[in-house]
Amino acid sequence: MSTLVVQLRKNHQVGYHGEVTRPSDIPEFARALAKQEFTDLTQEMHAIVSSSHLFKSLDDVGRQRVLESGYVTTFAPKDTLFAEGKTGESMLIVMRGTVLVETQTPSGTVHLAELSRGACIGEVSVLTGQPRTATVTAKTEVDAVAFEKHRIERVLADYPKVRKVLESLVVGRARDTIEKIVGY
Repeated sequence: MSTLVVQLRKNHQVGYHGEVTRPSDIPEFARALAKQEFTDLTQEMHAIVSSSHLFKSLDDVGRQRVLESGYVTTFAPKDTLFAEGKTGESMLIVMRGTVLVETQTPSGTVHLAELSRGACIGEVSVLTGQPRTATVTAKTEVDAVAFEKHRIERVLADYPKVRKVLESLVVGRARDTIEKIVGY
């Protein structure tokens, strides 16, 4: 049973089709989607996940597992999605909106990227276990699909090829970050 949810800042613990869920399935600030919301969102997420550099190497079963492990969260403009230096327990795929990625250097703030639909963020910390390497803030209202570390780890254990894609993404992001910092 899928547990795609949307953040409402309310304490609902009722799952899709009205059954009660365990607290670990749906965060306390979220609720399960209504049937039509679920159908619409599943189609949209499937398109994003299928085209994502991160997940396109998964088979249909793997993509479905990823879809079922995510929940939707919304951020207002200027909200901090991730803070540099904090431990990463989740990663996001941006569905709508734009985020800014910045890091601090002794010289000040360095703008690393502006990302939108389909962008995967937060995966470096989730994969490596290291603190967040940048701060990510919402430039506009942002809807993103969140994936908790423990759930992604389960999928990656069964799909080592996807883990390799993630690891190469991490290396590429690190290289890009270093080039931008050194250039300042």
